[in-house]
Amino acid sequence: MLKDSSQYSLVHDAFDDDDDGKPFGDPEGFGASAAEPRPKSCILHLWPWLSDGVLICTSMFFFILWMRTPSAPLHDDIPVYSPASGAVESILVRFNGTLNFPSIYRGPPSPEIDAAWARIAHNVLPTRMTLEEMTKAGEVDLLSKVKYPKSTGGGFMVSMESPHQLHCLNLLRKSSWLEYYGPTDPSFQDAPEVVRMHLDHCIEMIRQTIMCNADVTMITWDWVQGHKIPYPNFNTRHQCRDYEKILDWASMHAVHIDKSEVGRFEDTVDLPYYPII
Repeated sequence: MLKDSSQYSLVHDAFDDDDDGKPFGDPEGFGASAAEPRPKSCILHLWPWLSDGVLICTSMFFFILWMRTPSAPLHDDIPVYSPASGAVESILVRFNGTLNFPSIYRGPPSPEIDAAWARIAHNVLPTRMTLEEMTKAGEVDLLSKVKYPKSTGGGFMVSMESPHQLHCLNLLRKSSWLEYYGPTDPSFQDAPEVVRMHLDHCIEMIRQTIMCNADVTMITWDWVQGHKIPYPNFNTRHQCRDYEKILDWASMHAVHIDKSEVGRFEDTVDLPYYPII
């Protein structure tokens, strides 16, 4: 709420400079002779105050309009605390949606493509958050959370959402090349119903992510040589987060300890069972 800190004076202070000090209501103030000077108009006395008041009100009105105007830069509608927020930097990127666009992330399976996906996806090492940071993030049920031993720095084990989302997308990619990945990839060695549940989980995670970040960038449609109907142009400009900087942050803050050093504490409480994907 905006607090008005303007200072006000009594109106009659404006009339202290009258020579006779008589109020306007005194009939002696209006002499019979037209040549006698008449008292100053009330409007003239109040004009400095009125002009200042109008200026202040106008300034406040436009300030409030400016505050209520949505900002153009990338922002979160519901900010949720993350220690990685400082690594977020907005950049403009033109997507390449050409159907046969060559990319290090697409094409027949190869060690090079697998390495490209592994770098950005689920194998990013976890980091840590302090008790204070967990509270800022809205986490209140902490007894079930995995904690690092004090000998390794303490804190709670955490990892970023975006590499997990890319892990899910990578799993869908691999499932489209099942003849290559099926016999060897650990994700496809479980029972068929578990593999199906994993795939459905990933589809659902990607759906929620897309709807959460609802991209309102407009796709134009063009007349293209050789096509009798309009064709969408997916090569659109987007305001994005620089993922490389986020990966750099994750690498810098990764916790490098052996899994054997992460164990249960005496006050640990188990959550009800649900499948871990």
